[in-house]
Amino acid sequence: MTEKDERPTLSDELFGAEDGPVKPPPDLPPEPVLPAWPAFLGAKPAPREWVLGGIGALLFALVDLIVMWAPLRDRDVASTAQAVVLIVVAFGVGTVLVKLVGKSFRPIGFGMMIAWVALTLFSLGFATGLN
Repeated sequence: MTEKDERPTLSDELFGAEDGPVKPPPDLPPEPVLPAWPAFLGAKPAPREWVLGGIGALLFALVDLIVMWAPLRDRDVASTAQAVVLIVVAFGVGTVLVKLVGKSFRPIGFGMMIAWVALTLFSLGFATGLN
């Protein structure tokens, strides 16, 4: 700080060199703690469920490779029928596994649906016949 007869410096003006002791900031309310997993999604999945979801994604990728083999090898083959088959497999079978079978097969159904979306986005529709 500066003496009374000196002019204040730039650092005095910037960092609040006031007359008297520096007052501590008022107590702020604590920041709300956000949960690690959103409550509206239900219980956090166990590692076993993540593995089963990955197995469902790999299962759909294998089906996708088999169904789309001909359209990806030959450009003259239409892929409309393959696209319908893949949508039915991903969302039809996936929904059956999630809703009707349930229990341990539920993550596999979700994995199949997520794999269809991921393969469609990453391949711009070529891998799922939407191009």
